[in-house]
Formats: sequence, structure tokens, C-alpha cells
Amino acid sequence: MSFGSSGGSRCCRLAIHGFSGALTSTKYTERARMSTKHKTRLAPLRVSMALSVLMAFSVLLAFSVLLAFGAGCGQVDSARAPSPDDEHDIVERSQLAALESGTMPIEQAMAEYTTKTRADFPAISPEPSEDESALSGWSYKGAVAIAPGEVTMPPECTGAGDPRACWGQKLSNSRGCMACHSVDGEKQQPCPNWKGVFGADRLLVSGETVTADEAYLAHSITNSWDQVVQGYAKTMPPYNFPEQEVDALVAYLKTLGEGG
Repeated sequence: MSFGSSGGSRCCRLAIHGFSGALTSTKYTERARMSTKHKTRLAPLRVSMALSVLMAFSVLLAFSVLLAFGAGCGQVDSARAPSPDDEHDIVERSQLAALESGTMPIEQAMAEYTTKTRADFPAISPEPSEDESALSGWSYKGAVAIAPGEVTMPPECTGAGDPRACWGQKLSNSRGCMACHSVDGEKQQPCPNWKGVFGADRLLVSGETVTADEAYLAHSITNSWDQVVQGYAKTMPPYNFPEQEVDALVAYLKTLGEGG
């Protein structure tokens, strides 16, 4: 019988030889101890002992086969099903890699977002997209600087009737505001509607009522969790927009009606 390797065959031959010797020794010991007149009476005992030794030999033979094929009896490498510790390590390393690369499972992100406090999240500094299609039809090329070293206004807004409101409208698209807000006057989730928001009284989850003036709107953009309106959850992250862009967004909100 071949076990797939010379080491495996040698291991199993040694096991067989050892038990064959044990069986022979047991047989001759029994013969020496018994007398002729007791042979008939002890015959069942001899049969029982022989069967016991044979069963032990069968178990050892099966175990030797397993060793030869999978447990290193002449076998250098053997396949092994992952243990629970292995699986835990794989999952842990996968999650760590996802976090280090800037990605996170959406379920985990949503769970943290709805349970953590405002202090647990730093302000977010948005990065301009390199995809020109994400700029909603306009770009920064040829933009006019508001002040040295500061952000710029799109050139097409410099000649508008209300340049800042024009800029704010474009920012509302390029910064992704319209993904959660709308300007059609219909209530929607997850964020409040912008139509008529300026000057309106807002009932907060704290029970306090505030007026949505310029200061309130600007603060809501940069620290949205400080004054959450009733009926809405903490879904909008705080944004670290430059002051000029915040002013432009507020100017645009003022053009959408007042006290709605």
C-alpha cells in the first residue's frame, strides 16, 4: 500500500511491525502460563484478548494513514481548514485595511454617524473634484480672486445682478448640497427644504425655537449638529467651507423666499 511518500510508508511499517511483535509476544506468554488441562477453559479468554489486540492494531493503522497523508508523517505541507481564530484574524485584517485606505463598510459608517456626538467628528475640509463633469457645467478656469490667497468666484457670476447669490447657487450643486436638500417647497428627507427657509422660525429637537437669520444659516452649514430641526436626524456632517463660500450659500438661500 502506498501512502504518497517514503516517510509515510516508513512510519506506517514501523507501527505495523511494533504491533505484530506485541501480538506474538502476547500469544507466547499465554501459552507459557496456561497448562494443557486449562486450555479448553481459557480458550474464550484467548479469543477475547486476540480480538482486543486486533482492534487496537486497526485503530493504530487508521491513525498512521491519517498521519501519512495530513499530519506531517513525511509530508512537508498539508492543507488545513481555517480555525475560528484564523477567520477572526482575516476579518480583522480586512477591516483594518479598509479603514487605513479610507474606506469603511456603509453599515458601520451609518451606525457611528447616528450614535456619536458632534465632538467626535472634526470639521471636514472639502477637496475640489478633478472630474470636470462634477462641477455642474462651470469651472474655476478664469475665476476672479476675491482677495489675495482666498477662494475665487466663478467669472460668470461677477457680472450677475447678485454675484454672491449666483456663486452660492453654483456651490449648492458643486458641493453636493442638492443631494439632500431641495428648493421646491416640498418637505423631504433627510434634510430640510431650502425654499422659504430664510427668516422662518425653526423648532429644534431641544424644544427651542430660533429664527433662521443669516447667522443661523451660516452656523448650520459649518456646525449642523448644534441646532437640529425637529423631524430631522443628524445626517448632515459639519463642513469646513471657507467663509466666502458660506456667505455665498447664505446669499443664495435668501433668494429662495422668506419666512416659508
